[in-house]
Amino acid sequence: MSWVAIGQLTALLAVFYFPGYMVLRGLRLNHLRALVLAPAVSGSLVAAGTLLCRITGIRWGPSMLLAVSLLAAVIAACLYLLIRPRRMPHAEPGPPWPTKLLVAGSLIAAAVLNGWTMLDAMNNVDRVNQAWDPSFHVNALRWIKENGQASPWDINPIYSQGTGSFYPAGWHALVALPPGDVVTSANLATLIVACVVWPTSLTYLAVALFPQRRLTWVLTPAAAAGVIAFPIIQQSRSAQWPNALAVALVPAILALGIELAASLHQQRTAPPVDVRSTHPDGRNQTVKSLVLVLATASAAWIHPSAIFALIALGCIYVLRYIVLMCRASWLQDRRHGRLWVAFWALCTGSAVWLISTSPIVAGMADNTAVTAPFPDAAERLFFDLPRSPDDERIQLRDYNFWIGPLVILGAFCALRRKRSWPAAVGLGVTVVLYLAALHPARPLSWMTGLWYHDAVRIAAVSAVVACVFAAYALDQIFTALLWYVPVNGRRAAAAAIVAATVCTVVATNAFRYDTRQEAAVPHYDVESDEFGRSILSGEQDFIKSLADVLPADATVIGDPFNGSTFIYALTGRHVVYSQYGFADRTADEKFLRTRFRDIHRDPEVCAALKRTGAEYVYLGGAERARQFNPYLQWPGFYDVDVSQGFELLASAEHAALYKITACNRRSMKQRIGSRHIT
Repeated sequence: MSWVAIGQLTALLAVFYFPGYMVLRGLRLNHLRALVLAPAVSGSLVAAGTLLCRITGIRWGPSMLLAVSLLAAVIAACLYLLIRPRRMPHAEPGPPWPTKLLVAGSLIAAAVLNGWTMLDAMNNVDRVNQAWDPSFHVNALRWIKENGQASPWDINPIYSQGTGSFYPAGWHALVALPPGDVVTSANLATLIVACVVWPTSLTYLAVALFPQRRLTWVLTPAAAAGVIAFPIIQQSRSAQWPNALAVALVPAILALGIELAASLHQQRTAPPVDVRSTHPDGRNQTVKSLVLVLATASAAWIHPSAIFALIALGCIYVLRYIVLMCRASWLQDRRHGRLWVAFWALCTGSAVWLISTSPIVAGMADNTAVTAPFPDAAERLFFDLPRSPDDERIQLRDYNFWIGPLVILGAFCALRRKRSWPAAVGLGVTVVLYLAALHPARPLSWMTGLWYHDAVRIAAVSAVVACVFAAYALDQIFTALLWYVPVNGRRAAAAAIVAATVCTVVATNAFRYDTRQEAAVPHYDVESDEFGRSILSGEQDFIKSLADVLPADATVIGDPFNGSTFIYALTGRHVVYSQYGFADRTADEKFLRTRFRDIHRDPEVCAALKRTGAEYVYLGGAERARQFNPYLQWPGFYDVDVSQGFELLASAEHAALYKITACNRRSMKQRIGSRHIT
């Protein structure tokens, strides 16, 4: 990694953490919770800043985020002064330093393993990810840098001629802030999510679920480091970057909600006191409630699937709280109790009705995702496989033999604890959703459609609680083993456990490193394979060099699957097709998709080119990405006759850039004249 990339990484870390941390410390949230929740609250500040920029016309940039952050920090400090109790609470005793050091070591180990895997797959942090989604995401980052607007209604024009419609842009607004090229920023953001946000968020969830099980805290990052479903598959292979950041924030938000619910329950069962004047927990609950609202809104702004994930995982917590609240109200006053029951029943029924009848959800549910029979789907989730078990590429080393049994054991043990049993039920909900998403009949279509019937997205949600339960199961096993060891021999037993853990890492090849790396590498690879490639070896450098060939106001047309869609992200020169697929956004784009090669005999081709503004064409070789799918082919750019009407500007082994001269007036007259002579 170059010094420039290290500078970008530092800037991204500051963007992710500094704004939210300032606000949370203004509310006097303790340092560790403030650090873990900082990215979520930073997303809320980004939402406010981008909307303010849209209203005022001010450009979105680091100075705008800093101004919004400082203002929010001042407001947070003022709110704290208003809600603080007259009798200040004693500081909560934290875990001892040995525990902190062990947790820190586990977090570092998880970060190293995830970072090592993903960096090895990228080869270089400036390498383009050629999955479906990045063709949009990196161009959206460039669009934000160029236009200075980053609200969800401002990035639509890069792939549509119409007015902007809502698209979650929180991730894009964050990642577009640091200086440097957008491809590097996007790849570095995936590293931050995988190596920092995700492990710390999971550890906070472990603390919230099992506040007395310090070994569970230590083991959670290590257990998560062996899982492929998240972050490797979702971030590297599927490259669902905004969704991945939202999922990585879910454990911390869920943990905060669990802590808040526990403190409210404790207050409800304790003798009545004036929480504002004498009881310090009143202030803590107010602060945590405010932070919970900010963090949840931020995750939804980054990607709305976070709301659905929180509902799936935390529905029992919410239901339990509502039932207890309605019961208490009923016992005090039956009339009020009936009103509360009617209110929550109406809210629940309305939410279900809106989701089941929403045209947006219906559009998401139309997605034709991968299907699999029940046994294959269950085996894939249970053993954390990178692909379906009937795939001929699956080998024995791809099976994560310990994760499934540990998760089941941890969930069974969690069912016996008042604080964690709702999370075990939530895990069961996500498993049902996963199996339903892969089932050919789509039995829960109106629910799994919230995740586009995409099992990859739902598996990531399952991993939120599964990783913690796996660590809890290991904790239970180690505790049971130590129970039978005499007191004077427990140090030796602990050393033996550590040695066994090291041996496990070695025996599993660093938690299936080869499998993890193979799952991460496909869309960063530039060598030809059975599905083709958008960018082949050396082509990305060639595209970058076109910035010196093309004028600043140039517009390039070409098959998006031959690499032309990345010209905008890599050079800043506009392209007609700025995303894989979706060629029918305008009539001209749809027409040119199939008819561009008729430029020498159909004058309408030149008319369509003039309306799109394209004066240059990028043509690549025959073997390109996704040509096996007839619905994703651009035949208008196959076998184009460039012997006349095209001026070669630059070429490489796999592609060439031409200036279109066939539509010049003189060329048109010559063609028309030759046609009459013929």
